[in-house]
Amino acid sequence: MPVQLDDLTAKARIRNAALELFARDGVQGTSMRSVAAKAHVSPSLVVHHFGTKTQLRNAVDDAVLSEFEHALGSIDLGKSPIDVSDQVNAAIAGIIGGDRSVREYLGRSLIEASPASQQLFDALVELITSGIDLLKQSGHVNRSADTMWSAYAVLFIVLGPILLNRQLEARLDADPFAPEIVAARSATNIRILQSGLFAK
Repeated sequence: MPVQLDDLTAKARIRNAALELFARDGVQGTSMRSVAAKAHVSPSLVVHHFGTKTQLRNAVDDAVLSEFEHALGSIDLGKSPIDVSDQVNAAIAGIIGGDRSVREYLGRSLIEASPASQQLFDALVELITSGIDLLKQSGHVNRSADTMWSAYAVLFIVLGPILLNRQLEARLDADPFAPEIVAARSATNIRILQSGLFAK
């Protein structure tokens, strides 16, 4: 049966509702029925579109990864290395700083000891590795840089504030993802990536 436009809209609502609930309550703490209620659809429609909670989680993971892919794919590689690094920084900061559900979902998901958690982590590593390879090919990243560890370093910078959110909030006595704090943190991160930390 052909998929109708209203079905697509309902499918997107279901996935977005799942993202918010998974972020708040965890995957194990979220039922398909609660996702249906939040999306204002019937539980049978959730099953129709996604089958199982595992498949729904996979769809949420794909949506989160697509946000990163879209943001990083919009970077203009025709600019100078400094401009490109600024664009990369702005793209990642926009996702992490701008979408609370995405960052809270990442934080919850990545600390799980589960195959799904490992799969999401691996996908993020591969995405960033591909991006660094592309930046190397375009001359924006030092070709002698170790691609694997460079990808991990970038990922650690991105995920660190998410995983240490509570500790940062207590230390700063402020929301670590308030726009002005994200801007200050991002500016420091990009300076370190562009120039290094130690004086030359």
